[in-house]
Amino acid sequence: MRLIISEKPSLARTIAAGIEGEKEQKKTYIRCKNGDVITWSVGHILSLKMPEDYNPEHKLWRLDALPHVPVVWE
Repeated sequence: MRLIISEKPSLARTIAAGIEGEKEQKKTYIRCKNGDVITWSVGHILSLKMPEDYNPEHKLWRLDALPHVPVVWE
């Protein structure tokens, strides 16, 4: 069994379509015959920090300051 979390219901349906076998659609998830469960959130689950969160000098974008590549992504 796998739990697959997608960003939105339409993406969950697309993922489910790629899994063979019958599916049972519920209000908040889709259960596949092979035991996989696909569910979703509404909107983004994760987001990256903004450049100014790493360094206040990056609040104003300047071409000469690009690319901004953090040593450790947060």
